[in-house]
Amino acid sequence: MSSSPTPEHLPDSALAASLAKLWPHRLHESNCFKNLLCYLGLHRWAQLNLDRLLPDQREVGFCRWCPKVKIDGVIYNHH
Repeated sequence: MSSSPTPEHLPDSALAASLAKLWPHRLHESNCFKNLLCYLGLHRWAQLNLDRLLPDQREVGFCRWCPKVKIDGVIYNHH
C-alpha cells in the first residue's frame, strides 16, 4: 500500500494547492478596491508558521484577499 507524500516531500506547487484548501479565498468577501489591489499584485500577505510540518524552513504565506499562496517568494494561484 502506497502512502501519500509528507508535506516536506511535496513540490511547492502541490504544497500550495494543498495549503489553499485550509482557508477559503476571500474575493467574494473583500471589496472591489481590494480585488483591484490583488489584480495589480499588491496582496495582503499573512505568514503561516508551519515549522512542525515543514522542517526544511520554507517561508509560507497566503493573501487574505485572494486565493494566492506564496512559498519562498514564489506566488501560486489555485482556484
